[in-house]
Amino acid sequence: MSTTGIRAYFENALAREIARLARVQGRSESSIIVEAVRVYFAARSEGALEAAGETQKRQLNRIETRIDRLFADQGRIDKAIYCFVRLWLEHNPPLPEDYAESAAASASARLEHFSEYVRRTAAKTARSQRSALPSLSHEDAE
Repeated sequence: MSTTGIRAYFENALAREIARLARVQGRSESSIIVEAVRVYFAARSEGALEAAGETQKRQLNRIETRIDRLFADQGRIDKAIYCFVRLWLEHNPPLPEDYAESAAASASARLEHFSEYVRRTAAKTARSQRSALPSLSHEDAE
């Protein structure tokens, strides 16, 4: 293999680091510099740039999938709040004062009824979302 000499100028600290590394590894300073230049060019080769681009695409697809899940979760939360308000307005007219104590006693039962209603509605919504968007699965994103 033929070689060509190139004169390069380094900052003092970098030149000392090259010399120290060459001593530790028992190599010449020139071989350290040649290796660093080869690594630099290899990292910027067409294949390396394509691989980096593919990695970025996969990462972006994963982020997009997570954002889609967050939007879906937010939709379920909105639906739960809507259901609560609707139930509250439909079933809770102002009570006379003499019924206040019995109403407080049944609060836990009403809360359980509300929770069950939200679970059923969320399950129904999740099923309809899955059937409406079959082509947007997590496996397709990758």
